[in-house]
Amino acid sequence: MTLISTTFTSNKTKLSKFLILFTFLGFYSHIIYTQNDSIKVERLYLLGNTSKRIKPKICITSFEKAVTIINDRILSKNKKNNYFLLKKSIMLDNLSFYYRKGGELAKSLNAIQESLKIKEKIGETFTLCYTYRLLGRLYLTKKDSLKSWQFTKYAYELASTYGNHKEIVNGLNQYSKYFSVFRDHEKAEYYVNKAYNVADSIGYQRGKAFALARKSTYARKKKNYYQSIIYSNEDLEISLAEKNKIGIERSYNDLGVAYRKLKQPKQAIKYHKKSLDLVLEMELDVLLANRLLAMSNSYSDLNKIEKAFAYYRAYKRQQIKDINIKSIKEFALLDAKHTYEQQKAIDSIQLVERQKTETKHQLEKASTRFWKYTSAITGVFGLLFTIIIIVLRRKREQVKLGKLKNEMLQNEINYKQKDISDFALNISRNQKWRAQLLVHIKKLKKSNSLQSDTNFKALEKIVSDREIVDKHTVDFQNKVDILNTAFYKKLQKDFPLLTKTEIKLCSFIRLNIDNNEIATLQNVAIESVYTSRFRLRKKLNLSSNEDLNEFLNKF
Repeated sequence: MTLISTTFTSNKTKLSKFLILFTFLGFYSHIIYTQNDSIKVERLYLLGNTSKRIKPKICITSFEKAVTIINDRILSKNKKNNYFLLKKSIMLDNLSFYYRKGGELAKSLNAIQESLKIKEKIGETFTLCYTYRLLGRLYLTKKDSLKSWQFTKYAYELASTYGNHKEIVNGLNQYSKYFSVFRDHEKAEYYVNKAYNVADSIGYQRGKAFALARKSTYARKKKNYYQSIIYSNEDLEISLAEKNKIGIERSYNDLGVAYRKLKQPKQAIKYHKKSLDLVLEMELDVLLANRLLAMSNSYSDLNKIEKAFAYYRAYKRQQIKDINIKSIKEFALLDAKHTYEQQKAIDSIQLVERQKTETKHQLEKASTRFWKYTSAITGVFGLLFTIIIIVLRRKREQVKLGKLKNEMLQNEINYKQKDISDFALNISRNQKWRAQLLVHIKKLKKSNSLQSDTNFKALEKIVSDREIVDKHTVDFQNKVDILNTAFYKKLQKDFPLLTKTEIKLCSFIRLNIDNNEIATLQNVAIESVYTSRFRLRKKLNLSSNEDLNEFLNKF
């Protein structure tokens, strides 16, 4: 019994030691395993960041692997690991950027939304503006101007609030891009200049380079190609210093475009070739078709048709390849949607049939209502159209009749004015005759013999041939008054200080009667007429440059 007890105790001690050792080994392996995962994430994160502007595909692959490790291994053991949560959100931001560049807008949106949830969960504020700016840029790509503006503005406000100066520059650059897309070039240039100045003041070279690229684009839009080249060269210099291959490629492409616009195809080919080489090196398939087309166009300008055709053929192949990739993605989405709808139909076939019957019934009702309303509306519009045509015809006839009446009235007025002018001329001649008569009478007074005097005989002949002028003068004045009744009223209303004599003088001037005839009609000297006209101009408030005759004719 003692032996059995001793053996049991010994075995129990060995078992305890074994369990302790096993627990220790498990804990140690867990630590090593976790450390290995952390090291892998750090290495992938570093590789992604170093490849970001050089090898975008390596960057995407590295970040995707790192995010998978964080999700499956690290966060599964510690969901509140803020350090790796922040790392994950930063990588998701970068992935969103490249997904958008590759045309995968749904993946880009998912990455942004996940990043935003993480940042809100851990209380991250400093980089939050970057995520919202990416969201604004995504909606700008989708041409949703309202959402794009809201998120871009919010990102800029966050950057200003938390003092993220680099994001302030990026936000200003995005403002410029936004207004450029919607063709408000004045605001676009304002924000890009502001972005350039802020970037220069804080020494943010990448933001400055991007602003220069935008400035180069706006210069080309204004056909200021030499200025565009200056901006692109500055952009190239900064990108080379920063070892930013994406920026270098962008600068080469901008220079190629500017030189082609200046009709310097050799220079254009030189820079487009460098741009194309970098696109191939970095595997930027999204830009490949555009750069191949630029090479084709430049060789075409140089009349090297074979090379132009070769690049154009490559461009078409790449374009078809891009289209196929998009078609495959669209097919996959449609296929998934179809599978879901099919399963849903199998699960609830009776509901679907009922809905179809109800829908058909509603469509029939809607169709009946539609044709009833359409018939009624057509009838109303037809009636209105007929009434409008009748009214328009009547109005046209009334206008024609009015024009005819106006023409007749104008002809009558012209005839009366001519008649009065002729009448005024006759009166003037009669007045002159009276003056001649007075001269002859004076001569007769000096003569001793009236019977034999030739002057006396001439007087008799003149008196027999002419009528007395007074009656005609009265008739003439009456006719002038009748014709100018409205004119007199308007003159008296606008210029109440005018005398009757001055109003009469206005009517003579308006009838284009010259100063000599007016003097004869008013039985005054010609100097008196000039004086009266001078006083009249003062009362009418006319300047020295204004013509009295024109003023009264327009009155």
